[in-house]
Amino acid sequence: MKRSMIALVSAGAVTLAIGGYAVGAARHDGASERSATCEQANQEFTTRAGQLRKQQQRAPYDDDELDSMQSDLDATQVKILSMMVAQNPTCFDAGTRATAAILRQHPTPEEADTAACDLTATATGTGSRDCFLVDSR
Repeated sequence: MKRSMIALVSAGAVTLAIGGYAVGAARHDGASERSATCEQANQEFTTRAGQLRKQQQRAPYDDDELDSMQSDLDATQVKILSMMVAQNPTCFDAGTRATAAILRQHPTPEEADTAACDLTATATGTGSRDCFLVDSR
């Protein structure tokens, strides 16, 4: 009787250990997948924000039509950045998520400019005070 009881308890312990390992392995794969997703999202966000920052610092075009087209392109790129944050909320800090939320709520042009400046400054690691300086090449 004791042998059968020991065998039954041992089998139960082995079953629990295998089940715990399976659950742990499944969670670990999910965490690494989430980590890889966040790494990719952050890298893409940083690259796009850097490109937008460079465009924002360029000298204005002499042609009003070209300047207007560039402004539209900048606004579209800001929307793309804010959507990247919205689609990957766990990958970004609260400040970045809040800034992106402002950009999705139909802000005034001044609010949009300030939020876009802050969003790109956060991603590129530069200060937002440098956002509107014109590059004098």
